Amino acid sequence: MKKRTLLSLAIANALMGVSSVNAQTEENPVVEQDSAVEEVVVSASRIKRDGFTAPTPVTVASTDDLMNMQPTNIPDALNKLPQFQLSSGPAQSQHNFSNTASHGNLLNLRGIGSKRTLILMDGMRMPKTTFLGDVDVNVMPNLLMQRVEVVTGGASAAYGSDAVSGVVNFIVDDSFVGTKLNVQGGFSEQGDNEHNRIGVATGFEFSEGNGHVLLSAERYDNDGMMRSDRDASREGWIFAGSNPNCVSANASDCVPGGALNPYKRFKNGRLTVASDYGLISGGPAGFSYNGQRFDQSGNIVPFDPGTPTGSPIFASGGDGYTVPFDVTGVAPLTTEQLFGKVIYDFSNGVRGYVQGLYSSSEVEYTSLANSLVGATSATIYGDNAYLPAALQAELAPTDSFKLAHYLGTGPKPFTEEETEFMMFAAGLDGDINESWSWGLDISHGQSEHTMDQSGLYNWQRTYAALDAVDDGTGNIVCRASLSSDPAVAARFADCKPMNIMNGDPSIATPEGYAYATGTSSYVAETTQDTIAFEVVGSAFTLPAGPVDMAFGAEWRTEDLELRSNADPALLDEAAERDEHFAGLRGVPSSALHYWLTNIGVADGSVDVWEAFAEVNVPVIAGRPGFEQLDLNAAVRHTDYSTSGPVDTWKLGMTWRTIDEVLLRATVSRDIRAPSLFSLYAGDQSAISTIFDPLTGLQANIPQVNGGNRDLEPEEADTYTFGVVYTPQAVPGLSLSIDYYSIEIQDAIGSLSAQQIINNCFQTGGPECDLITRPSPGDFPTEIRVASANIASLETSGIDIDVSYATPVGPGNLSVRLYANYLEKYQEQQYAGAPTLEYAGIATIAGGNTQGRPEWSGTLNVSYDLGNFGLTLTEQYVGKMEVGIPGSPSNFIDGDVDPEWYTDITGRYRMMVGNQGGEMELFGTVNNLFDNEPPIVPGTTPGATYPTMIGVYDYIGRAFTVGMRYTF
Repeated sequence: MKKRTLLSLAIANALMGVSSVNAQTEENPVVEQDSAVEEVVVSASRIKRDGFTAPTPVTVASTDDLMNMQPTNIPDALNKLPQFQLSSGPAQSQHNFSNTASHGNLLNLRGIGSKRTLILMDGMRMPKTTFLGDVDVNVMPNLLMQRVEVVTGGASAAYGSDAVSGVVNFIVDDSFVGTKLNVQGGFSEQGDNEHNRIGVATGFEFSEGNGHVLLSAERYDNDGMMRSDRDASREGWIFAGSNPNCVSANASDCVPGGALNPYKRFKNGRLTVASDYGLISGGPAGFSYNGQRFDQSGNIVPFDPGTPTGSPIFASGGDGYTVPFDVTGVAPLTTEQLFGKVIYDFSNGVRGYVQGLYSSSEVEYTSLANSLVGATSATIYGDNAYLPAALQAELAPTDSFKLAHYLGTGPKPFTEEETEFMMFAAGLDGDINESWSWGLDISHGQSEHTMDQSGLYNWQRTYAALDAVDDGTGNIVCRASLSSDPAVAARFADCKPMNIMNGDPSIATPEGYAYATGTSSYVAETTQDTIAFEVVGSAFTLPAGPVDMAFGAEWRTEDLELRSNADPALLDEAAERDEHFAGLRGVPSSALHYWLTNIGVADGSVDVWEAFAEVNVPVIAGRPGFEQLDLNAAVRHTDYSTSGPVDTWKLGMTWRTIDEVLLRATVSRDIRAPSLFSLYAGDQSAISTIFDPLTGLQANIPQVNGGNRDLEPEEADTYTFGVVYTPQAVPGLSLSIDYYSIEIQDAIGSLSAQQIINNCFQTGGPECDLITRPSPGDFPTEIRVASANIASLETSGIDIDVSYATPVGPGNLSVRLYANYLEKYQEQQYAGAPTLEYAGIATIAGGNTQGRPEWSGTLNVSYDLGNFGLTLTEQYVGKMEVGIPGSPSNFIDGDVDPEWYTDITGRYRMMVGNQGGEMELFGTVNNLFDNEPPIVPGTTPGATYPTMIGVYDYIGRAFTVGMRYTF
């Protein structure tokens, strides 16, 4: 098959720290220093040259090493490497909302976003698997994967858009012959997160060795867990201001996190603006029930506001509400993959292949409870047939009051998501002569993502069901069904009234609750077609060696179509709202189709034409201090049908001063084009909690955002400089240290709802146009958020990669250390805004917490003795300080201590039968010492597990056992 760039295994091992476990043999696993040369694809370059060392740092990890670290799957193991930060996975995703298809394994190099990490398979760009523009790497065929190469530097000139933080290239073992069977299962010590994987793969030759077939089928299941399965979640932790009686002439001193009102951790955090069975407010003058609540039996009782905190509407304890704990923590997941590939060497020296990949992924979860809180609180009128007599006595028929009702103890909305992905590819490559070769690849990929979230309040039906009246004969009916307008009466003829003043309405009035709830659904289809052609070879020879070149062209088209039954754009005009809610009263102006999930339609496409060239020039060789000096350059011209042309480039250098020392450096211009969803998405809604400095109130608010067709590609400048040391005095040792810096200009970003509110209040600028208030002094009913090329981001740090392999006693010892020092991670959200530093900060904001430790690392130590092997993995997460960059961030006990996680894997290999079969039995214990994560909650009670789920393990000690059989 065609190879983009060639590198001998020996040089890769010495210069890039490839683990030497692959050189071990079954009978006598002694490390051989002069192992046979093997071709390795290096994703940072397209030039084909044996012995060429790419100037861009590359980490190569074998499948065996990765599975010893984390036996569930390869992506989970990759996420243990410090180069990957804040990746998304089943255990690293929040499940409060269903408006993003982000619950797969989305790799995130450098923590700057999964969309800035380019995913390849055998050097070929993978089609998007989510409509947001990500690639869920769970689709990869694990059993046939030979290794994974991680390019930790910009590579857009070599491979095009999205390679801002780097490239992850999954390499299939095209030479595999035989059959593999893998069966494994596991669970956490607490009895949840039960998972199992079964897979089979085979490879065989035909046509006298000219043809080669690869086939695999795999299935993975994980039962997941609920947040309530862990004590820390049930304790209801929250960060809130510590001084509820704060008084200062300087108002900023008393805001949460201010100098006189520092944040501290509270247990049993509650929001005092609603209760589980309804908090009464408003009503006519003299209404005596304001501030009281309904209990589970429908009695009107005093409302206990709990112990106040220094954050408005937040308390510790009392009768307020919290996001319930019996919601999904780790979503149950089922994935299936089928893969097939046929390779054939034709007699004329041309080689060809065809391959197909199919994957399905199903995830399901329970999310936020139905809510009638804040802007969507229920309006109860004086003629409501369910009103207790005491309340009715104080209300005229047209009087009303507000009832803030959070159904935390009732049924929860349930979400089912399924993604079906398929990819077909074919290619030819051949030799023009001894120096030049050519290659042609054609691929087609398509993905269909479906989401159904059932049990949601349907606002049209909910407000109809809430307005329950006596029809004059003693029957309780929906008021709208009695309308004098025949169209309205017909629309609500089947309406069933719902009582929310007698505990759980699904019990009090089950027919009414069933009528009021429905299913929000959408289907998103994405397709990608690609044609790529390239020529690679040596143009001529200089005294220092051959000048290698690569050039070619690519064409790519991508399409997105999303359909939804809850498009907010259908209700963005007054006339549309009037028609949709005709005959109803008490409907707030922010109500859309459903509580929680309203997705707009999207329809768009992009065509991309690209031409690229790369050259490697050997400048000096064989001189003192200059064993080899090579210069590398690449350029790519890209033309987007959406935003026009853009150029990327790279300059690189490798300098071997002596045999033991290699210096390397690159500078590059890289890009990321906006996803089709960012360009063409219709309006969609979410819920945010904001503090409004104008009114002094804090509450939930609908947030609406959509696509922006004026978005342009982001541009990034990437710099790397490193040294590789392979001392001859210590055979088997290699050390690389690389500095990197990534600066992104015109980054695609958006202000948060809170930032929009703050900026409007402070400057009265254009952000005020994004805020909807019923009247100038009222709390907002909606905030619109829009993406634009307004932001900038800069991050830099140092990667350290050390490997050592040596015989110890009768066996082999191999050690691999990956470490990262994060020097800075700075964001500026728009021109003129302050530059915010996130390095070393555990950031809390609302229900979302994420951290970027300055130091992180993973150490693997393996010892193989005959048929026995043992691997010990230590993962380190450095200390951090809790903060909210850009906001007052004073904390009581704001230190987050370092964490160590220990995993251990034991394995035993034995020969089976007389046909050379080998069986490996293995067992792994993850989080051996059952370390509990630090308590780092957000500022919204119950919105997430109270730690940084993208950083720390909160599952606890877990076990996996299995068998791998190869014959």
